[in-house]
Amino acid sequence: MLYVSIFVELLRSRPSLAVWLAALAQALLWLLVPALFYAGPPGDVPDVLAVGHEFQLGTYLGPPLAFWLAELAFDLAGRSMIGVYLLSQICVIVTYWAVFALARSIVGAQHAALAVLLMVGIAAFTVPTPDFG
Repeated sequence: MLYVSIFVELLRSRPSLAVWLAALAQALLWLLVPALFYAGPPGDVPDVLAVGHEFQLGTYLGPPLAFWLAELAFDLAGRSMIGVYLLSQICVIVTYWAVFALARSIVGAQHAALAVLLMVGIAAFTVPTPDFG
């Protein structure tokens, strides 16, 4: 008798569910890791919050939307970094959904799900996500 892995069967039968499970698992992991283990904000996040606090229309650092969103998330979370970490993971989930939607229209749902799962497996798309901005 031929046995098929549950993951292969999930990709074959419900590719959008596989994408959502992978995206939410990645978001939960990279929301909890910095919140529990980082002593301070990573990378340029303090600079992003400092520029966002002023609500300037533009700086030499680039367009202001990321700075404004980071400051808004920081304020809505009660002046806590968890808001910025949550915002970064929301942006990652939206990116995965956009890649899935675009690829689904080009190559079909199963291959689109594989594209997103390959993105989840690349460290450049996962590890630096808490460093918003």
